[in-house]
Amino acid sequence: MEKIVLEKSPLADVTLISNLFLDKYMPKANGEYVKVYLYILRCSTMADAILSVDSMASSLELTESDVTSALRYWEQTGILGVEFNSKNNLSKIVIKDLRNDLPITFKLVPEVATTSTIASSTASPFKVDKQPVIAKPVANFDDSTEFIPKQRQFTTSELSTLTADEDIKELLYISQTYLGKTLSSTETNTILYFYDGLKFPIDLIEYLIEYCVSNGHTAMKYIETVALSWAKDNITTVDMAKARVASVKGNSYPIMKAFGLSGRNLATSEQEFVIKWTDEYGFSLDMILDACNRTINTIHQPSFQYADSILQRWLKNGIKTLADVKTLDNIHETKVKDSVSKSQLQSNYDYTNKPTVKNNFNSFKTQREYDYTALERDLLRRR
Repeated sequence: MEKIVLEKSPLADVTLISNLFLDKYMPKANGEYVKVYLYILRCSTMADAILSVDSMASSLELTESDVTSALRYWEQTGILGVEFNSKNNLSKIVIKDLRNDLPITFKLVPEVATTSTIASSTASPFKVDKQPVIAKPVANFDDSTEFIPKQRQFTTSELSTLTADEDIKELLYISQTYLGKTLSSTETNTILYFYDGLKFPIDLIEYLIEYCVSNGHTAMKYIETVALSWAKDNITTVDMAKARVASVKGNSYPIMKAFGLSGRNLATSEQEFVIKWTDEYGFSLDMILDACNRTINTIHQPSFQYADSILQRWLKNGIKTLADVKTLDNIHETKVKDSVSKSQLQSNYDYTNKPTVKNNFNSFKTQREYDYTALERDLLRRR
């Protein structure tokens, strides 16, 4: 294999990137997160750079949700500090020094520092918002769970240590009572993951299991899905979880209104769909209502199953916001227009000038001509 020669050009306007970032942090992050981090580094070389989530999203051709998720991700890894004001709006981004080889942790409170800025002698090709920082609240940030530790199998010694704790023993006993069965080793491992991995307090785990069982869901896989949804939304107390449950129940009326249903409550099966859309899929009410409206416009009748198929398709394709839905609609509309244009071209084709298709009968350049009188005379002469 031939070697590739890489030549450097002596550029005055450069952005320095730590090799530690390239070797340790970049391989584990998705491309959108890397784009955001590099863009922040680039802007740090400009004097008095003031960024906003929407300006970064516009410059990088991402959604604001993507940018917010990237900031959250890098904050969790410890290489960026992200600070918020009293209104929970983004107010400061702190670029951490990687020379200390910070471990990848899940710190929620970054150390106080100031944003590094280095004067640049040349104009920036990037778009930078000079207005005061404007950012949307991040309570409903992107549903990426990359910063949430994955479930693992506890070792025998770890299990012995955890189950020796009296509070853990009581938690496992209460869980068995709610589920109405003896916990398997896998189920026990999952509950301990809620405690040791997701850092849920014991009373929150108890409420989690009670909530799922009360809604007819005893499968541990479903309970784990709800737990991950709560962890994604930074739910850390029973009160926060109850507020989340109340919001799910509060979604019932708008959904019924979108479907044109009135004079009754949601049936149990219909409530399960609403819980799945919010807890399992993690969609906002706006997204759910849009799916309901599309259902009515398409099949002209309320159908939770049809709305669920729409939301499943969005979930599979990474559609997370109404802006993403609009983009998808525009792409579909363009394809439809292209298809119609091709159809019109075919229908307007002038078939009168279409060349004759040749076959074995008429493929000769000149057809033979016969003198039938001479042929008849020759035939009579032979007799």
